[in-house]
Amino acid sequence: MPPARCAAPTLLLHTRCPACSPCAVPKENKYDIIPAMDDLVDREFGDYHIIRRIGSGATAEVFLAEQRSLGRRVALKILKKDLANDETCLRRFVREAKAIAALNHPGLVQIFQTDCLDGYWFIAQEYIQGETLQQEIQRSGALPIQQVINILWQIAAAFETAAESGIVHRDIKPENVLIGKDGLVKVTDFGLAHVKFATEKTESVLTEVGMTLGTPLYMSPEQAQGHKLDHRSDIYSLGITCWHALVGRPPFSGGTALSVALQHVNSQPPPLAKQRPDIPPALIAIVERMIEKKPENRFQNFHDILLALQERGMTPENLALMPKSRPANMSARRALQQALELRRSRFGKTVTALLVIVFFSLFGFSSGLAYRTWFKPELPESIALDIPKKSTVEEQWIYACFVQSPEAWQAVIEHFPEENYRWQHKAKRQLIRYYYFNNDSDKSFPLFQEFFELGSIYPEEQILGLAGLAWCTLLNSSDPQDIQRAQDYLSGIPLSLVFNSDELFRQIFDAATKMLRQKKGELLGV
Repeated sequence: MPPARCAAPTLLLHTRCPACSPCAVPKENKYDIIPAMDDLVDREFGDYHIIRRIGSGATAEVFLAEQRSLGRRVALKILKKDLANDETCLRRFVREAKAIAALNHPGLVQIFQTDCLDGYWFIAQEYIQGETLQQEIQRSGALPIQQVINILWQIAAAFETAAESGIVHRDIKPENVLIGKDGLVKVTDFGLAHVKFATEKTESVLTEVGMTLGTPLYMSPEQAQGHKLDHRSDIYSLGITCWHALVGRPPFSGGTALSVALQHVNSQPPPLAKQRPDIPPALIAIVERMIEKKPENRFQNFHDILLALQERGMTPENLALMPKSRPANMSARRALQQALELRRSRFGKTVTALLVIVFFSLFGFSSGLAYRTWFKPELPESIALDIPKKSTVEEQWIYACFVQSPEAWQAVIEHFPEENYRWQHKAKRQLIRYYYFNNDSDKSFPLFQEFFELGSIYPEEQILGLAGLAWCTLLNSSDPQDIQRAQDYLSGIPLSLVFNSDELFRQIFDAATKMLRQKKGELLGV
């Protein structure tokens, strides 16, 4: 039986798949016939035959597949089905395909198709035979200097093209750098990319300023603080990635994502020269400039990085002339690892087994004690979080970004009352987001009212307030007067602003509009 194909056109967002009427999947039976992700292996999927799973992430699974019509192997990146109805995830997923498809550079993974089949959104992209930079580092430790220079050159060249098209990747890290068997380096995973298309008057932002996304180990200071980002943030992340490749570990580490992010904001990484004395001073100067804390102190674009490498003779053409270089401790480290593996004996295995028995015995005792201590029946079901006060509003904001609780956002407002608009306003937007996704109209209503009253100063916030007031009014009421009041709120929003506003507004506006149509239909008996 052929797969049910969504009527949504390729590369266009169709947010209601798989439950929408244009799909061939009957709404009441869609969950019965949509296959589980594990069942896709060795299955016909439209024009593709899925061979095996090759990767997994927070939002998508990646499979190796054969495209039958063209006789080529591709990588199918398939959005997890529990996220298919999440408008933000779906927009970001399709936006990733559009972002890369708009570019043409050998350093960027090619996109062949994006579509919806069997209730799954997927991207068919170029399949690279090789491994990620992260896998290479885990296997070999610190990489040869020539290889790191080659990786830096190829990524900088690729992102020179991306930056010219208004794309900020926002998640450069070793896991997103693919190294082919032919040595060609390609960047993938534009799922968090910030994109501006030439046909759009304003930037299309799937994550508003203030929302911290990315990987803390490679995150720029301004990204950790929720500031607006440009390509200089990608330059920082690429510099940290190169630091990791040269040394064999990231410059910062910690027990929590917050502690790592704060180090990017406040701490200097260990000097590269002390970590690895064989690195040429010219390369050290380039990497350390890339990871300057202030964006204005870094290279201002990727072209400047290429020029700096070229001026110092570190081009792909000259790499073959450079002496082979790897950290002096690499051979000793590998020899030690092999010696440890050879020393495994029957006695060692017996000792290991005894240690495991002792460990689990102690673990069982301590677990029972912890349960009695921390999970007493008399404790209340919910406990308010105790949010500590940080020394600066920036640190308070970063803490709130990682805690993601209303108490944390409220702490930004209460602990720093002198920060009238910028930080307090951003915190209030996050409170609105939290209360909206938790359907809490009582707590969000006064915030929407406050935003509406800012209309004379900030018109873009007034429309958020109007959409929110309509949503709150309709959420728990079907009274004709409330329906009319909500319609008045929505009619006050100019349509010209609807598609040029941020994602939070569009989500609330769409929800309010949908509820209004539904409740007006109920009144009319439709």
